[in-house]
Amino acid sequence: MRNVVVTGIGMITPLGRTPREVLERIDNNETAAVKPSFETKKFDCPVFAPVSNFTANHYFPENKLLRYMNREAQLAVTAAHIAMDDADLRAGETYPEEDIALYGSTGVAGLTVEEITRIIKFAANKDGSLDLRGFGQVALKRVRPVLSFKILANMPICFVSIFQNIKGPNAVYTPWEGHGAQAIAAGIRAISRGNIPCAIVGGCDVKTRELSFINLQQLGIFESWRQFEKGCIPGEGAVFIVLEDEDSAIRRGKKAYARVHSYKQGSCWRRSGLDETLFKILSELKMNRSSLKVVASGDDDVFISEEEENALKRAGLKINNFSKPKYNLGNLFAAAAAVQFALAAALASQQDKGQQVLANCFGYGSEQASFVLEPLCIEL
Repeated sequence: MRNVVVTGIGMITPLGRTPREVLERIDNNETAAVKPSFETKKFDCPVFAPVSNFTANHYFPENKLLRYMNREAQLAVTAAHIAMDDADLRAGETYPEEDIALYGSTGVAGLTVEEITRIIKFAANKDGSLDLRGFGQVALKRVRPVLSFKILANMPICFVSIFQNIKGPNAVYTPWEGHGAQAIAAGIRAISRGNIPCAIVGGCDVKTRELSFINLQQLGIFESWRQFEKGCIPGEGAVFIVLEDEDSAIRRGKKAYARVHSYKQGSCWRRSGLDETLFKILSELKMNRSSLKVVASGDDDVFISEEEENALKRAGLKINNFSKPKYNLGNLFAAAAAVQFALAAALASQQDKGQQVLANCFGYGSEQASFVLEPLCIEL
């Protein structure tokens, strides 16, 4: 099996655009949570975490493809561009285009109210129910074809492939934290098995719109807010990571952030089984349990935080440092695992021999995962 290292990180988050900036702001206990511009009285959650002062035109001036892209896709192509630049990676030069894989996670595409007004207006009966005849004969004729590029969940990853000229193995995962972890794990497996020398992994999501809040409310994600007046903070952003075969990175003289030591994945089909799933993942991980930093997945969601902390204690982990990025920068959902993993890699680059960093990619949905990263001075 080949060793896998992290050689590039690209971030567009509510708290910054580099791991150093984000970690510093987390250390200062800053928060990205603000009151939304839309009315939140009917939602249990009163805040969100937006990305400010972002425009993809700054990175891709006069690129006509941007007009066909939703905000998720624009965030994704920008973060992937930054990651590849950080890794000094060029498709077709560093590696053949076919030897670079792309595995990404996206949320269920969230449109703005304005973008679906025409559909709602001409596809609803007077009582608000769906009028299929009106939808098919009237509403669809008033929708611009470009809307299809913004609705499909796989389009952000497709645009990353186009912008970066990536032609290797690829897959898209949706829509929760654990699915973002699946994208990362897919890249690690492909490299460790020797299938390809390099993979771009990560995710993007925008949960800062009215329709996103409606969806999260209906799914019960805001239950902690309802019961305890605190909970997850919906955010937006994108994070992509360059993974490489360690020997290949050494040959091209690229210094890595960290090495992937181990990882575990698991599924729980019911919320009642979450604690056992988390415990099983943590107890089976290969890691140095006496010297460990943890990039935790919990935030102010009481349920998730308690399950994670209980699982850590049951697994017998002696934790030296414990941080909760989601508490500060919000929950990026499909991109949350990439945030945890990227920050863990950045922290691992600062550690001494024998120290490791655990990135818990736990959250909503059925899929859960954890990753252990280590400084390159550690011998496996």
